[in-house]
Amino acid sequence: MELSHFRDSDYLAVKGEFILKVDGSRPIIYSLDAVDTAIYFLSPIEGLALSLLDGVTPFEEARRYFDSLFPQSTSTYADILQGIDARVRNTPSKARIGQDGLIEVSDSRIEGAQSYDPRSFVISPDDYMARFRDIKTALRLDTPINIYTIFTHRCLTDCIYCYADRTKMIEMPLARWREIIRDMRKLGIWLCVPDNGDTFARRDGIELLECLLEHEMIFMLSTKAHVSKEQVRRLMDAGFMRKVRGAVSRCVQLSVDAADEAVSKTVLNINRPRTQENLDTFDNFLSFGVMPKIKAVITSLNIDQPKRIVDLFYPRGARIFHFIRYVRSFHRHTDDLFVEPEHLPTLRQQISEIREKYPDIDLVENLTEGAPEPYEDTKEAARKRWEARAGCGGGWSTLGILPNGKAFLCEQMKMAEPFFVGDVQTQSIEEIWHGQQLLNFIHPGRELFASTVCHSCGEFEKCIWEKGRCYRDAYFSYGSIHQPPPLCPKNLRPGLRMS
Repeated sequence: MELSHFRDSDYLAVKGEFILKVDGSRPIIYSLDAVDTAIYFLSPIEGLALSLLDGVTPFEEARRYFDSLFPQSTSTYADILQGIDARVRNTPSKARIGQDGLIEVSDSRIEGAQSYDPRSFVISPDDYMARFRDIKTALRLDTPINIYTIFTHRCLTDCIYCYADRTKMIEMPLARWREIIRDMRKLGIWLCVPDNGDTFARRDGIELLECLLEHEMIFMLSTKAHVSKEQVRRLMDAGFMRKVRGAVSRCVQLSVDAADEAVSKTVLNINRPRTQENLDTFDNFLSFGVMPKIKAVITSLNIDQPKRIVDLFYPRGARIFHFIRYVRSFHRHTDDLFVEPEHLPTLRQQISEIREKYPDIDLVENLTEGAPEPYEDTKEAARKRWEARAGCGGGWSTLGILPNGKAFLCEQMKMAEPFFVGDVQTQSIEEIWHGQQLLNFIHPGRELFASTVCHSCGEFEKCIWEKGRCYRDAYFSYGSIHQPPPLCPKNLRPGLRMS
């Protein structure tokens, strides 16, 4: 239910699944979503308004204090708060954090609510405006909020659809990772992504996860490994189920691409059966009260598996299923893996049968969508698509660390020079984030784009320096990151098909 008004006797607080902070010379709010956070840039008056919410001060008292600070404000204190809350509701994170709003309201004091020092939210309007006038700093955070902690590139399977560049490399020891995780906590970083390999492929993988838990890091544990009951017990003892900030739960994702053993072996590119291990892993987590999400990547080779997967796991207690169609993997790919139009009837029938037979499950899928509608072949349509692009988080809000310590910005890029932006073996996260190597990468000079449409484009700085463009698509389509990506409205060359 949306906020309509506040009573003077109400107690208000920013919900625990959000972080309110001053980033440089502007306040921001972001959701603690380990998969895909949402960042909201606030005005100085909005930041200060939220900082007065501590869960123990009645709204009337906070309102009067706000009014004394801003007697000339054209908006009431309640209007400002409701405006921010509505913005969050309209644009929640991928995990739906924010769909129920940003502000918690109670008729009694809110135990454990976060409190802030409003003085730290006093920001010079001139500094604030200067931040947004500088195209290089307008959307870039002073500190990353999410770290891709790639402990290993090794896996226990060899999936034919894997998107990671699994180049073999020497892995940093546990001791160095402990230092890095402590560094993350000191910087106020809550989110991390142990991805691109299976943490359990390391002998000390369970200890790495325990270290993340020790420092209250929020992450999704995604694995194809067999996780024993003793390993699950260790994770529980380390605090896996304790809600971070009293609000945010961690989740487990088990990747199960087929219930049929022969199909599983083909898709996972392995020789030994895994179905029973998948079931054991699910049972082991569920025995401690954790219900793993079952996720499958559907290719042309396993289009008949979604219902079989649900039929296999539902009786054991599974209620969360995600079925996602294959998209291009740049490091190992064949067009034969794409879900094609002729596969849709089979997929639609299965999804319909699943929903009818199991109405109580949480089912997310993009399998029944038809082929994408052809793009309108107009300059206006192309520009709208381009301006609505998501942008790039690498170097703006996220940073990746490889098993060997090299820092990177895109987990799907080629993991080699010159695409690294630092090295935690010799640098801190903060040094890398503000280092010239990273800044040069995300703010390339026009001269590097010689002989491309970017070189003479009047929007070069705004396009590439402010929001970023997908250099991954440019690299794999044309062999260089210093090219316009395929979706650029001024780029008339065809690019690679993604799905």
